[in-house]
Amino acid sequence: MKKALSLLLFLALCASVAQAQSLIGGRAAGMGGAGVAASNDLSAAYYNPAALMRSKVVVTEVKIDLGAAYTDPTTLSNALSKATDPASFLLSNYANNLNFTGSLFGLIGVNVRKIGLSVIPVLTTTVNKPANSLGGTAVASGHYDAVLTLGTTFAVPRLPAALDVGVNLKALNGVAGSMTVSSAVGQTTATGNQDTGTGTGMGYDIGVLTSFNVPYVSKVAVGAVVRNLSTSYTLKMTRQAATLNQLTGTVSFGASTALPDQTVNIDSSTAVGAYATIPVIGAGVAADLEMTKTDTNTHLGIEYPMLYGLLVLRAGAASGPNLSLTTAGLELNLAVTKLGIVTVADAKNSGATTTVADITIGF
Repeated sequence: MKKALSLLLFLALCASVAQAQSLIGGRAAGMGGAGVAASNDLSAAYYNPAALMRSKVVVTEVKIDLGAAYTDPTTLSNALSKATDPASFLLSNYANNLNFTGSLFGLIGVNVRKIGLSVIPVLTTTVNKPANSLGGTAVASGHYDAVLTLGTTFAVPRLPAALDVGVNLKALNGVAGSMTVSSAVGQTTATGNQDTGTGTGMGYDIGVLTSFNVPYVSKVAVGAVVRNLSTSYTLKMTRQAATLNQLTGTVSFGASTALPDQTVNIDSSTAVGAYATIPVIGAGVAADLEMTKTDTNTHLGIEYPMLYGLLVLRAGAASGPNLSLTTAGLELNLAVTKLGIVTVADAKNSGATTTVADITIGF
């Protein structure tokens, strides 16, 4: 995983990152990211660790969830293939006009008797370069977290149902880098700086979840979570001068010099959510209210099982000051395997496309 993620160039754009929740997991992502109370598999490691206590897996669950958001999938693929050498990436795209943003996210892990171990990458990249020019900027930032999810269930007097409590212990691996070249259109040689860095850190999440019966609704689950408590990582940064020559198609590098360390603090956020099942028709509805340091976002969704649960259709929306998403997804349940796909429309960026693919195998 570390080798694969190092194929991206990452730049720590600021010392403090306000991170709204991503769309991870086929169920929650299909319902607009409403997963605090709706999660019932290993995706709870992202949305609410307490929800893993509601997992229906008897022994073991393996989950692979991968998503990507992009304005140009071809350019994104090209950027990833050249990401270990950003100077060469800019050089090989001399004739192309590049202006795109992209991100990768997901969850890969295993749940053994309600103990979760997962890796959660959250990565972003931006590239800007005019056509017929060596000048441009390729920057990105991100981290991937190794997460241990633990929890327990308490019987609380006077509470109509048991109280689930869960915690995530996270080991963060941050990666950062950038390549910036100044060059006029038509110029065949140019020099710029390539900055790269890696680092580690720690973080924590804690959540609770309970459920109770309500008239006309078979059951309501209510949960709350605080994400990214004391979460940060420190990057060891270095810089190399790079000279690009379009005529020879070569890049030469100068000596590596150390830059000041950079500590990236991920701001904590709080989310509360509910999930309810509507009797007779069997549909489920979910709602989350997510509060970050800078924004308050709403996540709403609905799911409808068909063909005795073999097929589940989902739709949702996420909204906030800087967020306007509409989601649609479906899930196919095949014995011990679940397959899901979600597509996302972004009203804030109509040119962007987001897709989430999800497979879960449980015994």
